Amino acid sequence: MNRLQRAIRLANISLFTFGAMVALPAAAQDESSKESQRLEEVEVTGYRGSVKKSLDIKRNADVMMDAISAEDVGKFPDQTVADALQRVAGVSVEKSEGEADRVSIRGTPPHLNMTLFNGQHVATALASADVASPPSRSFNYSLLPSELINTLEVHKSPQAKIEEGSIGGTVIVKTRSPLSTASNYTALSVKDIYQESSGEHSPAISGFYSWKNEGNDFGVNMSYVSRDNRIQRDTSGVGYRGFMAGADGSYLPDNVRATRYNSDKDLRTATLALEWQANDSLNLQLNNLVSKVDQLNQFISNGAWNSGAAAGFTNVQLAGDTIVAADVPETAGTGTWAEESLYSTNYHEGGYETRAHDLKVEFTGEGYTLAGHLGHTAAEGDIVDDQVEFEASANTSFEIIGTPSYTLDAALTPADYSRIYTHRNIFANSEDETYAQLDLNLELQNDWISSVDVGVKHRDHMKKSDFWKEQWIGSATLDQFTSGNSADDFMGNSGSPDGLWDFDAAAWKQWTVDNPALRANYRPDYSFEMEEKVTSTYVQANLDHGQLHGNVGVRYASTDATSRGFQMVKVVSWNPDTWTLEPGRVDNDYSSVLPSLNLAYDLQDDMILRFAAAKVISRPDYDNLAMRRAYAKSAWAGAGYDGLGAGGNPELEPYRANQYDVSAEYYFTDSSIVSLALFYKDIESYIDTTQSAEQLPDENGVIGLYNITIPVNGIGGRNQGVELTLQHDLGNGFGVLANYTYSDADMLETAEEKAAGIEKQLPANSSDTYNATAYYEDHGLSARLAYNYRSRYYTGTNRNGLDKYADGYGQVDANISYQLTDNVSLVLQMLNLTDSEQTSFWDSSERVGDIHQYGRRFFAGINAKF
Repeated sequence: MNRLQRAIRLANISLFTFGAMVALPAAAQDESSKESQRLEEVEVTGYRGSVKKSLDIKRNADVMMDAISAEDVGKFPDQTVADALQRVAGVSVEKSEGEADRVSIRGTPPHLNMTLFNGQHVATALASADVASPPSRSFNYSLLPSELINTLEVHKSPQAKIEEGSIGGTVIVKTRSPLSTASNYTALSVKDIYQESSGEHSPAISGFYSWKNEGNDFGVNMSYVSRDNRIQRDTSGVGYRGFMAGADGSYLPDNVRATRYNSDKDLRTATLALEWQANDSLNLQLNNLVSKVDQLNQFISNGAWNSGAAAGFTNVQLAGDTIVAADVPETAGTGTWAEESLYSTNYHEGGYETRAHDLKVEFTGEGYTLAGHLGHTAAEGDIVDDQVEFEASANTSFEIIGTPSYTLDAALTPADYSRIYTHRNIFANSEDETYAQLDLNLELQNDWISSVDVGVKHRDHMKKSDFWKEQWIGSATLDQFTSGNSADDFMGNSGSPDGLWDFDAAAWKQWTVDNPALRANYRPDYSFEMEEKVTSTYVQANLDHGQLHGNVGVRYASTDATSRGFQMVKVVSWNPDTWTLEPGRVDNDYSSVLPSLNLAYDLQDDMILRFAAAKVISRPDYDNLAMRRAYAKSAWAGAGYDGLGAGGNPELEPYRANQYDVSAEYYFTDSSIVSLALFYKDIESYIDTTQSAEQLPDENGVIGLYNITIPVNGIGGRNQGVELTLQHDLGNGFGVLANYTYSDADMLETAEEKAAGIEKQLPANSSDTYNATAYYEDHGLSARLAYNYRSRYYTGTNRNGLDKYADGYGQVDANISYQLTDNVSLVLQMLNLTDSEQTSFWDSSERVGDIHQYGRRFFAGINAKF
């Protein structure tokens, strides 16, 4: 007890001392210097050592960046790479299936950021059945287990020698090289993953082995990770078209439903690195990564469908102009889904595989270093989505005050539900890239320029996505595919929503075998093929003069792109057999001159001032570039038009921006920092959608005027903000890390948009993000408690013209480990201890969207190293 009291007293004294340090009094600076000298005499290991290592990387960098380091092989601070990144100032994540998988830096959408694996691109493919979310340039972090990572670097200001393609920032993932790792080093981890919501357990196993010969000139690193992620998510919400405008001007929920989602994702990733120091000058490294994911998902959903029934609502409650509760009699309206209960289910089976191979040859001569890369990366993903919907006419009611809920007739049984729609969607996507790179570093005997980097890189990149659809005829009722058991313990409660019955996917698949398909079609309206050939050259001068260091340079990038697809006349939009298809190809090329400047000035031994400025680009998402026109004659096209449609725009140019950064960093001990950073991004061009009048032929070749919705290079806007960071080792094993980021995005509107009252928004931009971590490490015990929060952000506009938002979200995670011996430790990691729910809404808080409940997750096991 006395030891604990002394530790608490010392922590309080350290915090008080830190407060004085922020004011920079001379006495505190002297004490800080003495403390640094004392700390330098002790080797700091474990998590505290990784925190210090991360800070050293930041401190010595020529660019504005943050870093995260593994404390040891296979012992990264978080379960996933994206989870670790969200601890960095200015970084926020998007979560799906309970895990962070996409990253935003300084308020920019994920596809405007870039991730490099050991400095190179890694191809990404998806196993997604969502036609509204086609393959994107955003990196899928779920394919990189954290056990493989040595360091993560988040570059917030660009430099000429780093690949172009990011407006927000660039994440560089680094692994260990064999000759820098101890020989015959082995690390093993065995964990049990437990999800509270489902009550299920699943295994996670990882291993790492390093060997090198006695001459220390040839080495091998090998690693393997196997993880079975089982997720259960319960959702109460408002789906399909969200909210609709009624005849009286009020908004009503299109449908209110409950959904249970179960996912089983089996990840297996292996790496192999070979390194040969052929002589004092020549070094060769071969890095290989293979990752494979097999995935099974199932949704079951039921609820009250209200489309077309608003005139017949009874017992209506309003909140402003939104109907938040009502009874919906069976005779309330007419039309499809007007007064019904609709049961639906989706069953997904698929996966994705990723490969990356990179050969690096480096020759060091007198005063220069020449390095070459040859590499190839490829990814393939596919998924089969079986969806079936059953309808039953019924009296229903709903309430969306707080958590959305509904009630159905108590007498309803599965036998009352008839099949009304089914499909089998088959999605396949692939990505392939071959590259060659040459870099030369010349050392100079110059008072200002210490060295010069020059280089060239060529990338041949291919992206393809295909979609097939099958549909069936034949009658069926829901009781043929369910035993009538309900999904219990919904959203952590003991009960189950009305009609949320389990579904037998195997029985449904047999039904599709026994009944003839109505049609089976390739769907070119959701398919595309894109090729990009990118050649980049750069020159960069590295500065080092007294207290000033940094770099100045320019990168030139030339992009030649080809998009292939179809122009489609949809005579009968539901039957592709009747469409008129004309193959098309569009070539597009553009170039970019991208200067950059990074300066760091050591105002004192413990204070660094930084400034950076650069031109940056980010290439358009693949779906926007698709060679695709799909249109049809329509009476709803508007005056003067024969029809309407939509398509891609292969002639798009990239997003372009000018950015400026300034920061001050005060290192008051060698493990502590207070920093302030300001950033400003002047976005010159941001890709938007517009309606374009186009002369196009119909199925008979007759030219007409069609109103086509396409993406265009629109006007931009600005994104500016501030980052505050605090990190401090309090002594006696205690420490804190905290940061806050404010991001203020203001997108410009055209005169027509202003007249229409449209206010543009930057997707994925949270005004406020903050993180706080407290840790203790001593006497074999290591414990961390972390809180992460991001405020609401815009996710897009739904088909009825309402803006949709993800609500603010925060969660608490904890990590505890105990060193049983020098080689073996027990670990317990707990995610989402607060049982936080992910929520969304349309336009206003009264128009609730979805409330997702994942529950808590626990990882318990043993780590061993030898």
